[in-house]
Amino acid sequence: MGEPMSVVVFIGLTVAVFALLGLVQKLVEGL
Repeated sequence: MGEPMSVVVFIGLTVAVFALLGLVQKLVEGL
């Protein structure tokens, strides 16, 4: 069902978004 690559890309984007949110939270706490 569907191509595996699309799933990998979706998971990669989700992880990237969570990583960015974590970095922003650390920056906000640092200020």
